[in-house]
Amino acid sequence: MTMPFDRRRALTYGLGLLWIFDALLKIQPDMFHALLIANVLAPAATDSQPPWLFHIMTQGARLWISLGMLSNILLFIIEALIGLLILKGPDSRAGRLGLWLSLFWGAVVWIFAEGLGGLVSGSPSFIQGSPGSIPFYAMAAMLLLQRKDWWTEERIYNVARYGLAIFWFITFLWEVLPSSGFWTPQGLAAQFGDITMNGNEPTLLQMAINAMVITSQLHPVLENAIYSAILLMLALLSLFRPKSRWTWLLTGAWLFFIWAIPQAFGTLFSGTGTDPGMILPFALLIWTLLGSQFPFMRHNLTHSKQAS
Repeated sequence: MTMPFDRRRALTYGLGLLWIFDALLKIQPDMFHALLIANVLAPAATDSQPPWLFHIMTQGARLWISLGMLSNILLFIIEALIGLLILKGPDSRAGRLGLWLSLFWGAVVWIFAEGLGGLVSGSPSFIQGSPGSIPFYAMAAMLLLQRKDWWTEERIYNVARYGLAIFWFITFLWEVLPSSGFWTPQGLAAQFGDITMNGNEPTLLQMAINAMVITSQLHPVLENAIYSAILLMLALLSLFRPKSRWTWLLTGAWLFFIWAIPQAFGTLFSGTGTDPGMILPFALLIWTLLGSQFPFMRHNLTHSKQAS
């Protein structure tokens, strides 16, 4: 049985609008400031990256500087075009072109701007933003490139269920392995401070971030044990109780916490946020692939069917 078209269409609209939103962020006034390199690109390039990746990222930063304002305009045009093409739908030639372009351009962004999402830094961390936003954009694009008859309820449910369980378990390993350094005050506090301790966030948000940095330094073992337990619990719940209300309440609360505090809402309030971060595309995938599995949505669907 083929899935309802609405789920596939929701992912199409969500992905297209995310790319357009990313494009609009590139033409914020502060994005044309000379400090953009120091505040946005340089930290990603210097965040414990191996020499070969550091060299690639610094070359990209130099190219950005050499192009000046033109770099922002070009990024806006590319990403807006990708979004508009995707909105045409995956069954159209324009839509499929947009999806392929998003995969190509996403690879460029993931390497030069996101530094492979910190995966080769030696201490990747979901809390700090690994694997970056681009893998979730790419996953959405690859799903939409599949034929419409591939989108069956059973297949998509299993892809989402096992995919989430594996992903959460990998993030658990990142957090719990001693080699990552997150059991130490400096290592754990860095997950909150590297991105957001620049003082550019709204006062209340900055105070919350600073508080988490301080508590991480005071109680690193306890806090990291809590974070690790949450990630392991999400992996187990996604695998064995994917339809449970508690699974999705915990997932939603955890994603909001990560997006709000350590990732500072993707630094959208700083004026130099280049995208909303990885949480929104990740949440979009969860909602569109498992949306009808949410208890409250199943309830609403039942009442809708009875009313019709």
